[in-house]
Amino acid sequence: MTLEELQERMLVEIPAMPRRLTDGARYVLDNPDDVVIFSMRDLAGRAGVSPATLVRLSRHLGFANWSDIRMIHAAHLRTMPAAYARKASAVLAREGESELLAEAFKSHLANLEHTASVNSAESFHEAAERLARANRVYISAFMSCRGPGHTFAYLCRMLRDNVFLLGSEATSLVTELSTLRSDDVVLSINFQPYSREINHIADTVKRSGAGLICLSDSRGTPLTPHADTVLLFSPESPSFFPSITAANALVESLVVALLAHLGDTASERIARIEHELYASGTYNHLNG
Repeated sequence: MTLEELQERMLVEIPAMPRRLTDGARYVLDNPDDVVIFSMRDLAGRAGVSPATLVRLSRHLGFANWSDIRMIHAAHLRTMPAAYARKASAVLAREGESELLAEAFKSHLANLEHTASVNSAESFHEAAERLARANRVYISAFMSCRGPGHTFAYLCRMLRDNVFLLGSEATSLVTELSTLRSDDVVLSINFQPYSREINHIADTVKRSGAGLICLSDSRGTPLTPHADTVLLFSPESPSFFPSITAANALVESLVVALLAHLGDTASERIARIEHELYASGTYNHLNG
């Protein structure tokens, strides 16, 4: 079995797994290098599960023991030209405000480096192509992801028509998605803990046949089995709340890919909008 086949099996099995097995499976999916580098005990600690959970995960997937999964990852790693960029090392001990601020910026940089390393140019191209062809684009971004969702909506509307941010109107999500069709695309931004809307999005996308682009912290979410493209970002933070720095960078990078895909048509649209913004007084002309 190849690593790709193993990952596909895990994605299929995750929705029906017990919670602890799901935690282990998601970590294995998102950190394939760690499976080779660390012992089962150390890997379990990083995943927040017990070593016995990884053994149960192996057997749930049809293997005799954990070493079978590790061998598949090792065989894949030997075929790669270079290992994936490592995540940031453990955060420094907090000793004061200046140290905490430095730690926060180190975490932001590490998240950006990780996000850049795990998403291929081909994935951006596939997502941009799907967005360009869509009849309508719906953006699903709730709670902490609302900021990146607003950013994508604002920038995407500079490039094309029929872009809608779900939850903006005085209607229910069910009503907003009731006319979703196979020629539409939903762009979802989410990370753990996932908002309750994610299950309705998954059901509606599956039923309608609409496209789905998933920006997430994991390949093992309720949405990713239905996604055309998955782009990953890391929300790690030394603070009490997750960081959306990498999510914002991912959104802006996806808009760049969409602009490149649309070409002169989008450039001309941006020029017209910019002209109107100045003509209306929304932007100020500064002279001298």
